[in-house]
Amino acid sequence: MKYTSFIICAALLLTKVLAAEQSDINPITGDRLTTRPRSFKFEKVNKNPLNIPRRQRHRKRAGSVLQRLENQDFLYYAAVSLGTPPQPLRLHLDTGSSDIWVESAKSDLCQQADNPCNITGTFNRDESSTYSKVSSDFQISYVDGEYAQGDYGKDVFHLGDGSSVKGVHFGIGLESTSTEGIMGIGFEQNEVQVQRLGKPPYAGLADLMVQQGLIQSMAYSLWLNDLDASEGEILFGGVDTAKFKGQLTTLPIDKRSGDTKAREFMITLTSVGLTNDKGNSLTLTKNNFAVPVLLDTGTTYTYLPTDLFQEICNQVGAQVNDRTGVPIVPCNIRSYKGSVDYSFSGAVINVPLNELVVNAYTYDGSPATFDDGTPLCYFGILDAGSGNNVLGDTFLRSAYIVFDLENEEISIGKALFNVSDSNIMEIGKGKNAVPDATGAKNAITVAPTATGGGRSNNMPIASGDVTLSAVGFATGRPSSRSGAHSRGSLWSGLAFSFLVTMSGFVI
Repeated sequence: MKYTSFIICAALLLTKVLAAEQSDINPITGDRLTTRPRSFKFEKVNKNPLNIPRRQRHRKRAGSVLQRLENQDFLYYAAVSLGTPPQPLRLHLDTGSSDIWVESAKSDLCQQADNPCNITGTFNRDESSTYSKVSSDFQISYVDGEYAQGDYGKDVFHLGDGSSVKGVHFGIGLESTSTEGIMGIGFEQNEVQVQRLGKPPYAGLADLMVQQGLIQSMAYSLWLNDLDASEGEILFGGVDTAKFKGQLTTLPIDKRSGDTKAREFMITLTSVGLTNDKGNSLTLTKNNFAVPVLLDTGTTYTYLPTDLFQEICNQVGAQVNDRTGVPIVPCNIRSYKGSVDYSFSGAVINVPLNELVVNAYTYDGSPATFDDGTPLCYFGILDAGSGNNVLGDTFLRSAYIVFDLENEEISIGKALFNVSDSNIMEIGKGKNAVPDATGAKNAITVAPTATGGGRSNNMPIASGDVTLSAVGFATGRPSSRSGAHSRGSLWSGLAFSFLVTMSGFVI
């Protein structure tokens, strides 16, 4: 799903991949190929220097490909190229959507004097000898009013490790109000032409990589690394066992009622709790708690059911502004050693508190503070309201995740941060092919019912008088509508109580 809070422009990976064990001729292209995991890194870049929270948008060795991702401000971009000769692009890596689309060099938006498309790059189809037009019905829109429309085409798609995929289907934004090209890598059933036009799906990137002998299975793994890291990576067709602790747990993907095929990366969250700095744990949800959650790299923050969101805020002492819904905390709570703990049919991911504390800034770009000078930060969990529950980057950084499109499964484990070692293993064909993964016993699934949500532009910037009134316990308690317990504070040394004046946030 595409978000604009933070943008990551991907750096070109020239990471070494392991030597091939098998070479042959691709029956489709006639090229000699090497089947191996395909890996590339991504890198974060700050397009939203104020870190403003925004509502989510809806909408063994052999073959693998590694892409590195840049990581300085939460939205993850991959440095790729398109066409012949290759035209470099930085595309927002998005597990919550399924279409690749690029900005046109000839669009009115990209030809403006301030060159708004220079961060992600543009594509000129007239300059590619391998481009072919497919149709003129590409159109994607978002609830905040941004849209792109134009043509569908096909061309050669070049990944960061030098791998090339022929005949990749993508949209060209001939007319657009968004400056961000997208690398959607979700299920084919969620493609725009399927959901909007009722057409059959086209082969996605991972599908074509299998067809062309680059990888063995339509699956990829994701490692975002921690909040302060400069890089992460995505590995097509493989798993890097050096990047996670213990084993992975494999979970079925939730399907919407009436659907025979999955179209979103949704799994069932079965409990949420807290652990304090002494190792004491508190479960916040009831025994029968089970809600579908979307795993989405296009979402900066995590969005949970209202009462659970409120209870977590109460426990950590985050003050939620009534007008904006944005929780704020003193930045120094990031030094506390507690965690928010998410369970999925027994698989537990612990998200350290410091991964949830995000710097906030004022209109002039200076760090936000309470009126006594205490540094003010955003807290990385927000209220889902009536939209999808989403586990965005404030969760995903703490997890190592395998997205198995072929078997409609997710394998998840505890990520290790800032690891330089690598041990890449191939994901083979068929079921149970993910290395170091074991199926969850009696895994729970819930059919998703919520739709969309959508990014809103009316989120606040810290400004004016924000008063930190007292240090102590947060005393407000929510009702228990969807499964959250109302409990006394677990973190007696952490919880704060705030008074935020209405002038403290502006819309």
